[in-house]
Amino acid sequence: GDRALASTVVWPVCKRRRRAMEKLLRSYSADHSKLLDVTRCQVVFERFEDLTNCLGIMITDDLVRVERVKNRLSMAYNAKESAGYRDVCVNLRNTTQTAVALGVEQHICEVQLLLKDFSDLRTHQGHSLYVRARNHRGC
Repeated sequence: GDRALASTVVWPVCKRRRRAMEKLLRSYSADHSKLLDVTRCQVVFERFEDLTNCLGIMITDDLVRVERVKNRLSMAYNAKESAGYRDVCVNLRNTTQTAVALGVEQHICEVQLLLKDFSDLRTHQGHSLYVRARNHRGC
């Protein structure tokens, strides 16, 4: 690819190597193709309507391809599995010409859409509860 163009890429925060390996072995039987949240970001919304509007825009955007949506805001989702934490996780790929030119159009990243009330649970103590619940499930 184009070196000048590649130097303008700003990479998001990556999942820590230890957690990625743990998840790969515990949850995916070492199938690395299932590990879709190595790079991730989050968008926090005050209102549910804004979150759903954003999701709709993402799904219909011709410049990205949505690979998976995990709806942990659904009434069917058991919030005990995540210590009360809820969000909508969207795994997507950037399919723009620039992404193709850089050779990164197959890279999947995760965008976490969440309401402010749930974002506020992301304290150290709240995350500790989530990790304990996740480890109890063996994920």
